[in-house]
Amino acid sequence: MIDLTEQPQALQDLVHEMKRDWDDRARQNAKWFINKARRQQAVRLQPSDEEFDETGKLEVNRLILDDLTLLTAGRDPKSMRILEIGCGIGRMTRELANIFGEVYATDVSAEMIKQARTRLQDWTNVHLYETNGLDLAELPSGHFDLVFSAYVFQHVPSAEVIRANLTEAYRVLKPGGVLKFQTNGITAFDFEGTTKDTWIGASFPEAEIRRFAEDVGAQLIGIFGSGMQYCWTTLRKRAPLTGSVAQYAAARPQIEFHGRCDNPHIKEIPIIGDHAAFTLIVSGLVQEEIDANSLIIEINGEAVLPYYVGPVSQKCTAALNAELSASLDRLTQIEAAIPCGEQSCQASVRVRLGSDEASAPMTIELHELQPVIPKVVAVLNASDLGTDIYARGVKSALVIQAEGLDEAADTGNVRVQVGQRIIKPNSISFVSRKGVHQVTAQLPADTAPDVTDLRLHFGSLQSPAVPLHIR
Repeated sequence: MIDLTEQPQALQDLVHEMKRDWDDRARQNAKWFINKARRQQAVRLQPSDEEFDETGKLEVNRLILDDLTLLTAGRDPKSMRILEIGCGIGRMTRELANIFGEVYATDVSAEMIKQARTRLQDWTNVHLYETNGLDLAELPSGHFDLVFSAYVFQHVPSAEVIRANLTEAYRVLKPGGVLKFQTNGITAFDFEGTTKDTWIGASFPEAEIRRFAEDVGAQLIGIFGSGMQYCWTTLRKRAPLTGSVAQYAAARPQIEFHGRCDNPHIKEIPIIGDHAAFTLIVSGLVQEEIDANSLIIEINGEAVLPYYVGPVSQKCTAALNAELSASLDRLTQIEAAIPCGEQSCQASVRVRLGSDEASAPMTIELHELQPVIPKVVAVLNASDLGTDIYARGVKSALVIQAEGLDEAADTGNVRVQVGQRIIKPNSISFVSRKGVHQVTAQLPADTAPDVTDLRLHFGSLQSPAVPLHIR
């Protein structure tokens, strides 16, 4: 157990602040603060218990059931013991208890735990604990088959505290157990400069996750959403080594298959865009040891870190069964993104391990997709981000959220068209947590009230028009 009295005063104050703020939020409206879908509404509505629990069920279906084979290694969930970190009042806990044999759930807020106990009092396989915000001292080492945390660490204002919690989560895992958690992975400069509190928490990005996995000796299976607010990581606790050095290869690695990540039947890989990532299926690797920290992909000699190294996924099974006669059980799936700046070409790709074993190269076709047409998804005023736009005053400054722009977008190649008038934007930025570019522009002083159209120009590309009511 971590003795708070021995911690620096700043850390003690931070943990006390976390407890105080989440106790207050639980008393005000626990359901609103917990349910991220409900928080998108401006009014703090109070959903029924049934509506609230249904959102938890949908999350568990997406985050647990869709990934169940990997998380359970094929075991019967009813035989497993799971720990949920940051349970709140039990939005997901109830559904987890329907799936797993035993569910232990923790929260830093005493008030959240109090309400959860009332809501889940009839569930005999649920055990609830308040934590001190830094450790899991009430729980024994090597006790859980699965540890899970969703939408919790993004609110923790210190990377040091996040790491302490992850270290404890790893401690209570059984060897072979899996830790799946979400952190805020944003590394954008404007976010780094934002004051962190118990709502806007600190970033814990890919580099920190990789470092943590190496420090504790975890098998890093996957990091999805690097650079985004919802960055999901899956780690496995390796069994103790029987020898002095981990063996990552049982034979020379060999690439047996490749395809586009979202659709493995497609062999050509785009160099930019949402689908600029590829899957490799590789034989010869020791599945219990190999991970996303112990190998790299070389694309024309450039080293690329994979974001997934693990068992073959369901989406690849049909494609592999059609092309390979070998059993899929001992094959490893590797996924990696195409690095920025790669050109259309026939690329030489190979897998190289940290121990320097390498596969023979394979040729993969990289190509450039057709340009993405910009799309305006919202037009707001800069005053209160409402949809009411005025010809004069503070609400005549526009905030335009758009898809289809890229890192090349700037005030030199983007223009806003209102009716027949072309306006140079004031600024352009990327909003990582929403996955959109934000364009700000000021309506000209002589703009008249009107119902017109707004378009966005990016170089030679033009978005479809959206209606604009100028009051």
